[in-house]
Amino acid sequence: MTVMEELVIWLLAAYGGSSLLVGLANWWMGRRGNDVSPSGEHYRLLLFNSGDVVEQVVRKLQFHSYVRGVPISISYQDDGSVDDTIRIMAVLERTDYPCRREEPEGAMSASPVMTIDLRREGEQQHAQ
Repeated sequence: MTVMEELVIWLLAAYGGSSLLVGLANWWMGRRGNDVSPSGEHYRLLLFNSGDVVEQVVRKLQFHSYVRGVPISISYQDDGSVDDTIRIMAVLERTDYPCRREEPEGAMSASPVMTIDLRREGEQQHAQ
């Protein structure tokens, strides 16, 4: 066996060993992460006929969360939308976005909540 062949074998063994260690670390951290509640930011979206902007806002929040490395949770409260807002939020709930529906008289969480008002006031007054 030549020196070059030995070098290739050692490199492949090192790569395989490091891949195994990374996989074990991810598995161990995943198991450990289930026991610990993530401290992060909580956003509440107030919605009324906000279908044209709500997905963009959720995606921007998710992107900024990823860039900063801070986990987020998103809850939303709808005031009777008649457009596609509810359907869009239902799709976002089923995907990777951490969205959940919040009842209007729901209790506030212990962590601080940042409220983003996406309601269309003019449309809301005409609908009532």
